[in-house]
Amino acid sequence: MTGIVALLLFAFFALVGYAVSGWAQDREEAKEALGRRLTTMTGASVGAASAALMKDRRLSRIGLFNAILQHLAITKNLVRVIRQAGLKKRVGEVLLYVPLLAAAAFIAATLLLGKLMFAVLAAVFAGLLPLMIVLRLRRRRMALFGEQLPDALDLIRAALQAGHGFLSALQVVAEEFPDPIAAELTEVAEEIRLGLTVREALQHLSERMEDPNLPILSTGVVITQEVGGNLAEVLDNISYTIRERFKLLREVRVLTAQGRLSGMVLTGLPFFVAVCLILFNPEYFKPMMESRTGLYMIGYGICSIVLGHVLIQRIVRIKV
Repeated sequence: MTGIVALLLFAFFALVGYAVSGWAQDREEAKEALGRRLTTMTGASVGAASAALMKDRRLSRIGLFNAILQHLAITKNLVRVIRQAGLKKRVGEVLLYVPLLAAAAFIAATLLLGKLMFAVLAAVFAGLLPLMIVLRLRRRRMALFGEQLPDALDLIRAALQAGHGFLSALQVVAEEFPDPIAAELTEVAEEIRLGLTVREALQHLSERMEDPNLPILSTGVVITQEVGGNLAEVLDNISYTIRERFKLLREVRVLTAQGRLSGMVLTGLPFFVAVCLILFNPEYFKPMMESRTGLYMIGYGICSIVLGHVLIQRIVRIKV
């Protein structure tokens, strides 16, 4: 009976939250539509025209939530991580998944297992799941960008040798290559076209992607354009350097593969054995769950496993 009541309460609060969010979004859209109507009737000012050309930098469509997020120090890092992951979501949308999944996991674990500690652990894991997915997408996208970069530089070099300018060469790469490098170079070309210098546009690219090869590219292009030189030859040398770095990185990953696999096995094996014991013999952990000493032992074991995993990952992670 308690589980059913908890489930009904969760459904009620989820529906109320969805309704409030929809109402706030409709109100914001109505306010924007009214502003556009008044601007059309009275004539657009310079400030309104320039504001219409600016990107929508709101962190959430909900006004109150957007105001709260703007005063948080962690918001800037979240914006950068979501942007690097290639997601079109706002920070507020991603953060709203955290309490929703945590509450759903807590109720599900309470109904299935009936143990408060397991329910809390399930809620914590489910709440961190959206952030873990975003970090994984970011890591995958940045790795793909690094793999595409040497081939993109080769195409830019070929376009320069064929008589194209640097800006048109970037557009050629944006048309021929898939994302993520197409989207990033398109943004670089748009920034240069709108008045930024090549130095500033490439600096923004380095800040967005945080690839260790981009400062080398930015320095080579800027020096060539300001001092003079053969940009095609410079790009060819940079492409060769990046390929050699990737070659060395792959060799390092091969040499550390056994250590990384051992770390994953040693980390996942205790949890896998614990889940199997709970499923086949639910009373096995009962003495530990009902005593304070047993709970301390479980907490110590989990902390030791996490610490060991972090140490193994730091040992086998060699920067090239």
